[in-house]
Amino acid sequence: MRIVVLGSGTSQGVPIIGCTCKTCLSENPKDKRLRASVYVETGGAKILIDTSIDFRQQMLRAKITDLDAILFTHHHVDHIFGLDDLRQINQRHKKWVNVYGNKKTLDEIKITFRYALDEELQRYMAVPMMIFNYLENKEFEVKNIKILPIEVFHGRIKIFGYRIGKFAYITDASMIPEEEMEKLYGLDVLILNALRIAPHPTHFNLEQATEIALKLKAKKTYFTHITHDLNHEEIIASLPANIELAYDGLELLID
Repeated sequence: MRIVVLGSGTSQGVPIIGCTCKTCLSENPKDKRLRASVYVETGGAKILIDTSIDFRQQMLRAKITDLDAILFTHHHVDHIFGLDDLRQINQRHKKWVNVYGNKKTLDEIKITFRYALDEELQRYMAVPMMIFNYLENKEFEVKNIKILPIEVFHGRIKIFGYRIGKFAYITDASMIPEEEMEKLYGLDVLILNALRIAPHPTHFNLEQATEIALKLKAKKTYFTHITHDLNHEEIIASLPANIELAYDGLELLID
């Protein structure tokens, strides 16, 4: 399994427009964060999690030219607004792409991208062409690859993280129910959101994410969806063993 962190930043990205803090002015490339997204390639399946606002830039940078499926965590702008550029996959490979998410997520995508449902435009592949797969909180398959949704809370709304084999990806969570935590043991790699140092009503902060990571005991945990509040060099030096900050372009292999 090959995992590529396409974006590790929060909704505003890093640097933030107009900000002159140490992280935003940093010359360390690990402090340059596009909006959160990951790519997973395993067993011949090419899977993207979320089409961030920076989807086009991320695909070009990672040299990814094809997708079999897109797993959506939820419908917020920073996680879906790059979806229009799916057209290039549709046109190049002359295919529709399967997209997956819970009912709220896919219903909101159909509203936001309602022009993509126009059958005349679909005939000319002039819109992102998607096959909508509504998920319940139970295992499903993409090209014979088993995927397990992890239902977490983002503030008051229920969203999905995903487990694929010994890898799991959770972003934008503020609470993980105990029964869902049970799905997250025995991981080689966990990618988990850790927004900032101060508490936040709809995201884990650094302290909360660290507590969860220590409880789950994945072989390696990487924090994502992070703000300019977390300077890479400073924060990584303070984290426990086997916990690190993710960064754009990070590639991981799981045997």
